[in-house]
Amino acid sequence: MTNSYGPDYALRCPRTVVWLFVLLCLAVMLVPGALRAQTLEVRRDAAIAAWLADDELTGLRGLADLAHQGDAQAQLFLGLIDRHAALQGPAVLGLTRADRIALLRAPGGMSGRNWVGVAAEQGNALARAWRAMAEVQSDLEMAAQFAELEETRALAQALLSIAKRQEHGFAADIVAQDWYPETLLFLSPDMTLTAERAAGLHPGDPQHRYQNGLKPPKAALQDWLGQAPAALHLRATCASVCPSEASQCVLALYHALGNYQALLTHGSPANSIVPDAELAASPRGQAALARRIMLMRSTRMREAERVKLVEVSLCATDWLAAQFEAHTTRKIPAPQ
Repeated sequence: MTNSYGPDYALRCPRTVVWLFVLLCLAVMLVPGALRAQTLEVRRDAAIAAWLADDELTGLRGLADLAHQGDAQAQLFLGLIDRHAALQGPAVLGLTRADRIALLRAPGGMSGRNWVGVAAEQGNALARAWRAMAEVQSDLEMAAQFAELEETRALAQALLSIAKRQEHGFAADIVAQDWYPETLLFLSPDMTLTAERAAGLHPGDPQHRYQNGLKPPKAALQDWLGQAPAALHLRATCASVCPSEASQCVLALYHALGNYQALLTHGSPANSIVPDAELAASPRGQAALARRIMLMRSTRMREAERVKLVEVSLCATDWLAAQFEAHTTRKIPAPQ
């Protein structure tokens, strides 16, 4: 019996030839798109790596180029940097207003347009949630979306914003939701922490003051700061700049930051793009912590705070002083 399916069968069958031609055309069409997506990701990663290394302008210019090309991830991250002053270092602060707008914003209007809105229009879920919060449309559904996207910092900011706007906390059934964070248990209807909820917290958890009005003992607070996810940026910074007195440094930076809520809302603006641990360990992340502390205090208050902080950690105090000097606009040289 002769085998009719020889090597040249495909060439002798018109239908097969047509299908092979179609598949070849599809491959030719799809490969450039895949390569382009891969190229965008490589370029985005390189830009973010430069930004994290504190080569600020190189990183931001790379993100801006991608944003103008329609990369929603770059648009979102650049837009969030524009919105959060703590993420803007000396290189950005040294720019003229016009150059800063050109670097950080999309074209439109006299002052440009924040890229978050552009990314939201492309359907980016995180951008849409951030846009809703900026437009004072934040509600519990939007907060739950931040939780689903594992954006811890944005979730804390959303819940604190909602509670402030409605001038009371949340009902017990809301606090009991699986997505609701343990770090904000004090946001009950009367903004107090119940004894039942307090019993499950670490003795050094700052939320205890919402139960009895008393700050946790120093030793307990230090122990909490040494392990709580919320204090990650303090620990990472101190491990880098004051390794010989890291525990005291963490305590000093916590006091310098000023309050528990500021701690909860500091971190990566988009954990899905730059994981919080990666930002915390980076030079840019550590400078951002100092900038956040700087923004929480007037010049006079910083001088007064310095005297107190020296007693806790001289190393942390000197590091903050150097960072404050670096971020003082009048002393920043013009970028090249």
